[in-house]
Amino acid sequence: MIKLKYLCFVFLTVLLFACKSVPDDLIMFNDLTQGRSLTGAFVNPENGKTVIRPGNVLRIVVSSGNVMDTKTYDQFNLLPITPSTPAASSAASISSEMEFQTYTVDEKGEIDFPKFGKISAQGLTHFELEALLREKLKPHMSEPTVRVSITLNYVKVLGEVEEPGLIEIENRHNYSILDAIAEAGGMTQVGDRKRVKLIREENGRLESVVLDLTSSDVFTSPYYYLKQNDIIVVDMNSTRRKDAQYGASDNYRLSVISTIIGAVSSTLTIILFLIEKR
Repeated sequence: MIKLKYLCFVFLTVLLFACKSVPDDLIMFNDLTQGRSLTGAFVNPENGKTVIRPGNVLRIVVSSGNVMDTKTYDQFNLLPITPSTPAASSAASISSEMEFQTYTVDEKGEIDFPKFGKISAQGLTHFELEALLREKLKPHMSEPTVRVSITLNYVKVLGEVEEPGLIEIENRHNYSILDAIAEAGGMTQVGDRKRVKLIREENGRLESVVLDLTSSDVFTSPYYYLKQNDIIVVDMNSTRRKDAQYGASDNYRLSVISTIIGAVSSTLTIILFLIEKR
């Protein structure tokens, strides 16, 4: 009888430990929770800069600190502003900013800029292209100012996130996979944090990698910072995949069986306890 009592106790213990509430693979950077320190660790700088690539559309606005240069810089903006008064000039500049001509980067990585013709932009950051254009403009105006915005510069986040879809990076540097997931509303409760897929096109070829967001090693990965057109896919975790595999009816039956086993075990323990008391 005593052996049977111990057997029931062991059974209950195993049952309780089997019902683990929060698996480790649901916790991001779980190794930090376990005591790992990031002190002195370096984030991998690869891909940190957002550079211009073929297919990008650039919005380039040329202006000057010298009001005498107005007619000069209008020709570079392609949509001249010809207000009748200085006050109207300021208002027109603000209202027409979004109407400036855009420049599509061709397959050779070049844009066709007024007066200067073909300019190679591929591989440059928007800061570098601004500096390049300023140097070219200096012989034509006294205080040139150039603003470059990169548009049609997206990453895609799919799967188990709250708001899947396209996210525009524009000019942002050091844009990471965590930034993208955060802008997508974060992962759902059933998102697999241990196996996040990243698909990237590099020199006309596709490559893929699986990132483990339960480990802080992701910070030093060369894939931590994203590139234009990267695709992030967050799949369902193993628990949710099993749910989908067995179906709701099977899960219900398993739940009922588990409840019955637990009830029988508890009842048997109580009976044994009462017998011992006698």
